[in-house]
Amino acid sequence: MEMTENMQLTKEQNLMELMELLRKNNMKEAANSIFEMAAYVDVMEKKMDSVLEELGTVKDQLHKMEEREAEKGLKQSLKRAVGKLEQDCKAMKEKLFEVKAEIKAKAGEIVTAAKQKGKAALNKVAEFLGIKKKLENIRQNVQESIADVDKSIGKIDAFGTGMREAGQKIANTFRTFADKPEKEYGEKKFSKTELIKKPFQAKRKLLSGILNCADAAIEKTERLAADVKQYQTDKAERETANIDNTEAVNPMELAMVAETEFQYGAEAFEAHQQETVKEMAKDKTTKNVPVKSGKSR
Repeated sequence: MEMTENMQLTKEQNLMELMELLRKNNMKEAANSIFEMAAYVDVMEKKMDSVLEELGTVKDQLHKMEEREAEKGLKQSLKRAVGKLEQDCKAMKEKLFEVKAEIKAKAGEIVTAAKQKGKAALNKVAEFLGIKKKLENIRQNVQESIADVDKSIGKIDAFGTGMREAGQKIANTFRTFADKPEKEYGEKKFSKTELIKKPFQAKRKLLSGILNCADAAIEKTERLAADVKQYQTDKAERETANIDNTEAVNPMELAMVAETEFQYGAEAFEAHQQETVKEMAKDKTTKNVPVKSGKSR
């Protein structure tokens, strides 16, 4: 079965077969770690799809944004930020697809080895730790994307603050011309920038979720290696306990058995010798009896 980009890893045939083999061979913890690692990868992929959808929404909003002179700079800056974030997310999805394909291939390799060489091959699940490096790279990319989103949100906030202050200044200028005292307008936010900021905030939340999943998936690869090591330790301890529980034979008891058998053999030999002597004496007596000849008178 070919791995498709949107196939859930937890439902992939090789992985399901591997987890079943692990459970049947008393490696339940390892099976659970593999399932959880795969589940986190699936969630990461879904969240990345959601980020790309949000980016599409932002692009539409920016396209509809009025071309006022004061807003041109912000619009162009946000368009560049959205374009970069979109490219980064697509690159991360490609890396995540590679991770999924590698997990599938490794699972198939271990299942085949277990069928050919026995359950000892299941210890190879510790090799999933090799996927950790790729997950760490994805995590770093996510962290960089979060930093980019934070910069964009910061620009939107700064623009909103400037527009709000400019509006208040203009309003107070008109009040001055009308011989009215200046008014403190408070911290009322610039509604347009708040509207633009919302999808960026949604993206940040999604990216933070991806980051948490990446951390959890990495932890599961490490946990998997520890699970296999613990399984091997427990197995060795069980085997040692079985040896220790085997009833030991007392050397003195062996000596007594051997001595008894030897004594029994000596007595039998002595009895046999005595019987032989008796037989020889009997034969000798028989030979010494005189033989009568002639006719009796």
